[in-house]
Amino acid sequence: MKLKADQEQAAYLVLKGLAFFAGCPEDALKAILLTLDGREFAAGKVILMDQEIGKTLFILASGSVGVFKRFGGEKKQLATLKGPDVFGERTMFEESPASALVKSIDKCTVYALEKAHFDTIAAQFPVILEVVKKNMEELRQKRITPSAAPKDTQD
Repeated sequence: MKLKADQEQAAYLVLKGLAFFAGCPEDALKAILLTLDGREFAAGKVILMDQEIGKTLFILASGSVGVFKRFGGEKKQLATLKGPDVFGERTMFEESPASALVKSIDKCTVYALEKAHFDTIAAQFPVILEVVKKNMEELRQKRITPSAAPKDTQD
């Protein structure tokens, strides 16, 4: 559902505060804001399925999500993300399926940015392509933590 006027300011502050969009021109962020869909998820709801072909960047505004992957038939929790953060970022640049399942841990507010909208905005503001790609790589490097062992979880 498109953001209501009273949600736009909060969403804009989230966008401005995310490292993922650091360095993007103000006008580009405002254009992105106008395309966002707001979604609410109760605790325990699947937001993104493993191997799902997605074309959406999820901006976790509030709440937390678990990132899960199956290894040898066992579901392991790889990470916990807390708002504000992003997930599903690969879909902005790669045509590949999701690499993990993402499920809400508690009530979450999520803003969805569809790839088609991002592409339209990137055509208007080409600088955001390189900025966001660079930021995405830095985010991926931070998320790779060899010392963090996956946790066993129950469905």
